[in-house]
Amino acid sequence: MTDAAGHTDIRARLEAYYDLAPRANAEVEQVGPFTLFVARPGAWPYYARPRLGLDPASAAGLTKGDVTAVLARQEELDVPRALEWVHETTPALLDAARGAGMTVEQCPLLVLDGDPVAAQVRQTVRPLPPDDPDIGLVEAAIGVGFGAAGTQVGPESLAERDAQAAAQPERATWAADRIASGRWVLIGAFDADAGPVGGGSHNPRGTVSEIVGVAVLPAFRRRGIAAALTAALAHDGMSRGITTVFCSAQDDAVARVYEGVGFRRVGTACIAELA
Repeated sequence: MTDAAGHTDIRARLEAYYDLAPRANAEVEQVGPFTLFVARPGAWPYYARPRLGLDPASAAGLTKGDVTAVLARQEELDVPRALEWVHETTPALLDAARGAGMTVEQCPLLVLDGDPVAAQVRQTVRPLPPDDPDIGLVEAAIGVGFGAAGTQVGPESLAERDAQAAAQPERATWAADRIASGRWVLIGAFDADAGPVGGGSHNPRGTVSEIVGVAVLPAFRRRGIAAALTAALAHDGMSRGITTVFCSAQDDAVARVYEGVGFRRVGTACIAELA
């Protein structure tokens, strides 16, 4: 996986996945060189991406005008004005997006290289079936974790988790439905005294799956829980016949957690929103 040609092949697989994964929960429009995914009611908001199979000349020639056209369509539909892409696949889009006034976040893109290394933790890490009564608390723990981004230990703990679960009871129903669909796997981390303290998920499509939403309550960070969740998600994917497991990290500190599990960087995932 260390050679440039190998990375190119992997990124091609990821591009096909990126085009396929949202389609189960979105309507799709073609807007110039972009595919626009419009979330169906109840689904997470989506974004536009460069069209799968866009010829090299068109990819290299992406302009501010192309970006403003798709942003205008998103505004017309009253959906988030957002783009996502892999920089190494469509490098011209970075300047075009910035030229259109978008703020671009560049995130390490990583793929599992070999077997995942399972961290030893005192918490129990397990998948949740769709009828699990702890789904809401796991989702709330993830939400609190993302609300205090980073890897530093913080004060947010069980009270914040419980408050978020009580304020968003629909999240449990939403998550249970997704688990039942077979297109989404939720794994939680359970402390013997505190109950759910974190979680994460992966989205299998064919032989590829993306690990997303790995987060731990800030009060329980720096205990190896995020790494244990990541390893468990990767093992679960492999048990389902997945051969390519990947993820993107919000920053280098988070990327190092994934690298400790066995992931290696293969590119840069770009996430752009209108400033």
